[in-house]
Amino acid sequence: MRRMFFLFFAILSVGQAIAQGTASVPVDPDTHTIMYREVISQEGTRDILYDRSAEWFRTYYVNPTSVTRILDKVNGKIEGTGRFRIYSFLKDSTRIDAGMINYDIMLEMKDNKVRYTLNNFLLRAASKFPLEKWLNKKDPAYNPKWDIYLYQVDTTMRNLVKSLKEGMKPKVIKKDEW
Repeated sequence: MRRMFFLFFAILSVGQAIAQGTASVPVDPDTHTIMYREVISQEGTRDILYDRSAEWFRTYYVNPTSVTRILDKVNGKIEGTGRFRIYSFLKDSTRIDAGMINYDIMLEMKDNKVRYTLNNFLLRAASKFPLEKWLNKKDPAYNPKWDIYLYQVDTTMRNLVKSLKEGMKPKVIKKDEW
């Protein structure tokens, strides 16, 4: 359901976002690679935040065991490789599969904070294709569709981050008072 909402939103928003130049992704100034990273302040011990992170993984990803590579509760770390599809759109809004994007996700927990890192974005193809190539509009091979693809990457990652932040909040337990 969450993915269907994304696709509907993407179809409606892609053209307008590209026209306004809002299809930007964060680039790490040191490595010059696409990277989403933030520290989330949330009350809780490292173990509690780890448990919430693990629960979020189980609910966010359809097959979490295929995503996770490292589950280290002792050191408060979860690492994995996620993936999602990107699409190209014809003039009549027909959606065409444009490929699969792989990315690394790392969650690190300390008391009262969680840091996420989303990086190593690659288009799955015959050989690895780093998405940073899509940022170079001066490249002779530049294709305007790259902006649409970057917009989809950015929207998907921002939705993931929003979901993660919600998942780190403590669950509200309703008391049955009668």
